[in-house]
Amino acid sequence: MIYRIKQFIWGITARVNEDDKMLIDIYLDEHEKKMFYSLPTYEQAHSIRVAREVIRESKERGLYDIIVIKAALLHDIGKINTGLNIVTKSIMVIMDKLFPKFIKRLTFLDMVYAYYNHPEMALKYLNKHNEYIKYLIKNHHNYHIKEDEKLVILQKADMSC
Repeated sequence: MIYRIKQFIWGITARVNEDDKMLIDIYLDEHEKKMFYSLPTYEQAHSIRVAREVIRESKERGLYDIIVIKAALLHDIGKINTGLNIVTKSIMVIMDKLFPKFIKRLTFLDMVYAYYNHPEMALKYLNKHNEYIKYLIKNHHNYHIKEDEKLVILQKADMSC
């Protein structure tokens, strides 16, 4: 729960600075930047933290791959225009923790649907991307997949950032 409080504080104080913009410019093309900057600032900042952790971990393990960095930056694009914001996302996290069976029955609500299905929803933005980036983004919450080390690095970074 302390991590979730820290995550909320990160969200309400989120900023994208010049170093962050340089990172985005290095890894994303113009179309990808447009998608990225369509996310709320707190999601952009989260994705940048995830990307930096993916870079660090993948270099350390000899698995550095530009596609995985792109996936880290774009992994939450399925949340674009979904009604999720820092408050509604916090409510969803709490509800999922306390009443998971109840909240999962409310997927007819856009923000609930997006909370659980944003990885699949991201695919509509990725139609021109290669299959591996689609795979990484679609599966970034499928923690049962252990055989793809690069996916595991992305998942671990997403959970910790």
